[in-house]
Amino acid sequence: MKKLFITVIGLSIVLTSCNISTRLVPFQVIPITEQTGPIHSTGKFYALPRQSVGVDIVVRKQEFIRGPYAQFAERLLGVTNFVREDYSIFSIENVSVSQRIEPDPSQIFFVQFNDSELALEYYDGLIISSVNVPSVELTEAKRRNLERRIIQASQTADFPIAPTFNLIEQQDTLFFQQLVDTEIVQRFEVRTLQTTKTPFQRAQEIVANIAQIREDRNRLLTGFQEVNYEYAAIRYMNEEFNRMEDEYIRLFTGTVKVSYEVVRFEFMPTNRNNLTFNLIRFSEDYGLLSMENRGEPDFETITLNILLQDDIVSNIQRFSQNIRLRQTGFHYRIPSPALVTVKLGSQLLHSQQMPFSQFGITQSLAPDHLQIDFSPQTGEIRSIRTID
Repeated sequence: MKKLFITVIGLSIVLTSCNISTRLVPFQVIPITEQTGPIHSTGKFYALPRQSVGVDIVVRKQEFIRGPYAQFAERLLGVTNFVREDYSIFSIENVSVSQRIEPDPSQIFFVQFNDSELALEYYDGLIISSVNVPSVELTEAKRRNLERRIIQASQTADFPIAPTFNLIEQQDTLFFQQLVDTEIVQRFEVRTLQTTKTPFQRAQEIVANIAQIREDRNRLLTGFQEVNYEYAAIRYMNEEFNRMEDEYIRLFTGTVKVSYEVVRFEFMPTNRNNLTFNLIRFSEDYGLLSMENRGEPDFETITLNILLQDDIVSNIQRFSQNIRLRQTGFHYRIPSPALVTVKLGSQLLHSQQMPFSQFGITQSLAPDHLQIDFSPQTGEIRSIRTID
């Protein structure tokens, strides 16, 4: 009888332990690895994110184009500051660094429901964004995470179309002798011919047009015109006179054409021991050149460097090794902060603080009924509270 009582008590303890275990573990989160066996239960997969780095480099190109009448600029206009020959100057206008997130293949989990009611919200397919968070709070969280993209614009400038008549009339007098009634009489004939103007003659004509524009503008502004124009009309005509004069002068002084070239590089850093990347080479005279070409000594290399600053993460990781509790709840990440820099040789072009989840640590919560708001960009927990 005594043995039977002990057996019953032991069985009761086992059953009670099973009930407590079932009550304490309403669901289970299982990491998916190569060694994970078949799972025979209802559930959902989710992943934690990792970050790639994208670098956009905007290069500004200034093309200085010699005017068609540059050789007469100093002689006819008296200017010395003009484009004497065609050349280009390149400069780095802007450098921006951004991140793109994707599911980390090494951080995929299966949520085994075990008859629990869980509301999982996802971001971009597989990355988890929340657990048991009402839809109103989700909408506000999404609004805070909207990203704006800056589109670079370009502008161009070119020579105006300023046609001039290329033919000029030239009159020649021809003298000849003619026999009239046994007498030789000298006669002449005037002939009109059309010949092509020389470049200097065309330049003189443009200078005459400039002088006429200036005279007409002066008469307009000083009130010597015959018509009493309104203020708006006078302003418009003055602007047109200035535009026409500038276009004619640029035929002598030259013009500048401005354009922009945008190149993008993207990397997925996975090795913390190799976080320096050579992007491309640059020269003020030739612009961008790929890393494969090595013949030009005046080119400097544009490099991307990621400097991890994970002292806090290392301390958390050392402390977490002392925790022996086996957690089977939702996993989250503590990313490692890093200083991301872009340099041209030794010149700093861009510097920015960025998180990298793949170089941080992954922790797990207890399998309790919780309301969890994850950051889809990093996998961090933004807010957490217990559900009564």
